Amino acid sequence: MRYIDAFNHFSPKRYFDALVESPAGQKDIGKRVRGIPALYDLELRLKVVDQFPDYTQILSLGLPMVDRLWGPDKSPEMAKIANDGLAEVCAKHPDRFVGYSAVVPMNAPEAAAKEAERALKNGAHAVQLGTNVNGKPIDGKEFWPLYETIEKSGKPILLHPARSREMIDYQGEAKSKYEIWAILGWPYETSCTMARLIFSGVTTRLPDLKILVHHLGAMIPFFDARLETGWATLGSRTSDEDYGGVLKMLGKPMMHCFKDFYADTALCGGRIGTVCGLQFFGADHVLFASDAPFGPEGGASYIRETMKVIAALDIAESDKEKICHRNAQALFKLP
Repeated sequence: MRYIDAFNHFSPKRYFDALVESPAGQKDIGKRVRGIPALYDLELRLKVVDQFPDYTQILSLGLPMVDRLWGPDKSPEMAKIANDGLAEVCAKHPDRFVGYSAVVPMNAPEAAAKEAERALKNGAHAVQLGTNVNGKPIDGKEFWPLYETIEKSGKPILLHPARSREMIDYQGEAKSKYEIWAILGWPYETSCTMARLIFSGVTTRLPDLKILVHHLGAMIPFFDARLETGWATLGSRTSDEDYGGVLKMLGKPMMHCFKDFYADTALCGGRIGTVCGLQFFGADHVLFASDAPFGPEGGASYIRETMKVIAALDIAESDKEKICHRNAQALFKLP
């Protein structure tokens, strides 16, 4: 079986050096990323990739997003450095890295649209976005020119959760405790962002915009019946806003809008979630991904266990081929 890993993370050297020297990089972020050498050490990363026959990666930056590290005066420059660095790594090692996802400075929306256009013309295969911009949603009208640019390119958005420790779980606390913000907060926020992109009209007005959601659609597949029945009465719980026309605006059943997203298999090798997500999205909309280099063995464990899960699924071999490489070839426009 051929594998194309659609969502994993790597930081080119010049960008990584700037990250760890940034104010945020001097704190918890720097501690986290320094402890994962395959996130920035290219030779080590190549050794991880080479453990698996007929396996290649589409590279994306790891967190934090560029707009959390630098203000709008510097984030456009740093996004360009990151994108050019990823392009260079892929050009030097095309047999291991068959493409990359660009990043854009979302705290400078006009510059974000321009950088997306530049990077996509320069060979980027996708644009990676976080689920928020320093705590603010990404469905605002200021971002629509960016989405129009990406839709026009025919390439996808890769949606990555970006919730931070500062986003509290309970009122009155200064920080989220016990790393709940990441372990439980990321699936929650990813699901919220999917709903916001639907209900705000982004996915309806840009029907050709393709969005690949990290971690197999987060909470959406498991709560499908809750979503369908709960939002069937959208507006009934809200007295100070009129949601009466939202569902009609979608132009099709709401759950079809959720199933229009693509989703990846980056579930740390979990079988139950994989079966659930695959049943919801269908084989045509699920892509193999590992989230490497996170997890044991520089990410090799997640890669290996995810391969095992897919191999053991009781589905047609043709569907396994779609998940493992054919969907990625189509979505990223690979040869």
